[in-house]
Amino acid sequence: MSFLNVAAPSPTPSNSSANGAKRKRDGPQQVYSQPTDVGTGEHVYTQFGYARDYLRENLKRVPFEDIMKYLNVREDQPNWKQLRQLFHSTSSENRIGFDHATGMYHYKPRLPISNPSQLKAYLQAQKSAQGVTIKALKDGWPEVATEIKPMAEKRLILLKETKDGVPKTVWDNDPSLMHDMDTQFISDWHKIAIPANPDDMRNTLLNVGLNVATAPRVIVDNTPKPKKKRAPRKNGRVTNTHMAHVLKDFSSLRK
Repeated sequence: MSFLNVAAPSPTPSNSSANGAKRKRDGPQQVYSQPTDVGTGEHVYTQFGYARDYLRENLKRVPFEDIMKYLNVREDQPNWKQLRQLFHSTSSENRIGFDHATGMYHYKPRLPISNPSQLKAYLQAQKSAQGVTIKALKDGWPEVATEIKPMAEKRLILLKETKDGVPKTVWDNDPSLMHDMDTQFISDWHKIAIPANPDDMRNTLLNVGLNVATAPRVIVDNTPKPKKKRAPRKNGRVTNTHMAHVLKDFSSLRK
């Protein structure tokens, strides 16, 4: 018997082809590249930032349980203990303070100033006359821009404002160093006529024997110089002298 006459075995039907239905997967496929916890605002450092902003906006002492209630964190969650540890961090960047006497938490501003008396004491305690920006004071004193204006009117501080009248920087001011000027001196001072031309001012000072800090003004001539006309090119050397009797001379027609 020839092997060519033997019928080939038929393939075994699969589960999907036997009944016409697709085979179901065993279970949901787990994607390992995605994080398990994708909740918004559930990270411990994110909640720590929310707690800091909450204390800064309220500017009052709050118990730990009220902060956790605001963050919607339960005591059985791991973030409860982690946040308590972060609140007690000794890092200089930690803006959350703790009062051991009351067990309350509060916001620690970068500058310990929240009223006019504290501002005056802080400025007087400085070893230099460096000013303090209003932006730095707003961290612990949100209403500083309006509450320091009476101090400036009483000359307790020196206040620098923008063109729009918004306070920008504040310095300490000592009223005891201020003295009233004599009215006759003020009148004589304003009678002095100042030359409008800077050169006249300089010459006046030189005439009375005073040293002048400014140099004389140099006038620069910026007028454009006339362009030179290009000279006509001279005739070159004539080499075809053997054809002088044939060529015509048109040099007299040249302009």
